[in-house]
Amino acid sequence: MNTETLEMYRRPDSIVLPELVSLGYFVTSESRLGGVRQDGTGGLEIGYLEQGSVEWWDGKELHEAGPNSVLIDHPGDWQGGVSAIVHPCTRYWLRFDFPHDESLPGLAASTTMLLRDAYNSMGRRHFPGRPALRELFNELLVQQRDPGAFAEDLSRALFHQIMIGVLGDYERQQARKNSPVVVNALSYMKANLASDIRVDAVSNHVSLSTGYFHDIFLRETGFTPARYHMYLRIIAAKHALIDTQRSITDIGFELGFSSSQYFATSFKKLVGLTPNGYRQLRRADL
Repeated sequence: MNTETLEMYRRPDSIVLPELVSLGYFVTSESRLGGVRQDGTGGLEIGYLEQGSVEWWDGKELHEAGPNSVLIDHPGDWQGGVSAIVHPCTRYWLRFDFPHDESLPGLAASTTMLLRDAYNSMGRRHFPGRPALRELFNELLVQQRDPGAFAEDLSRALFHQIMIGVLGDYERQQARKNSPVVVNALSYMKANLASDIRVDAVSNHVSLSTGYFHDIFLRETGFTPARYHMYLRIIAAKHALIDTQRSITDIGFELGFSSSQYFATSFKKLVGLTPNGYRQLRRADL
């Protein structure tokens, strides 16, 4: 049984910060296809995924945003994109319009123009964000629920922190590169998807102690080596479920799972759906 929580404020209804189109918070316990946004199609959306994931299929590859990710949707976009699956998640968002010939309230016209150009030129629609974004969104919602005398001024300051901070997160992601050790480890994992490799096997491959390698890998990727290897196997399984007619049992065995039950359990733990449920949902998208 799906349980959902939706808290949404939007124009023309009452909203504390007039330059916002909408502000909200959404929790779902069930995977579903993305769709037309419930609060309309206008405005640029900055979203923050606290938990869970959203994925896109571009016809050739899967792209996935996980916990602590920023999601950017431009006016007219579907929620997450036409080919998106929104998995069980907790998500915050705000939407706003950049004025054409004016400045955003509280910002100089030159700053508004720089921000507009920066958002319009983003090459990625999702990227890691700082965990502090959650607190900024939460405080915006607090001001909306129970506005005090300075609610608009405080909300505007929070909005500016989110808008400018997200650009900083984007720029850091663009400049980020994995160390040679992690690049080597990732290549080894991808070449051994069908094996239940242990972390000590990977650390031996890159000539580091297990503990030191584990710490480096976790710091750079946000995953433990074992969890990342399983993530790569599940991504490969998703590809096979989408673009082949092979049986679920065969896919599991080809990726090194010892039984169809182990494959189904591992898949559902990470995806929130059984392999068959995922395949059926993706086919509904085609």
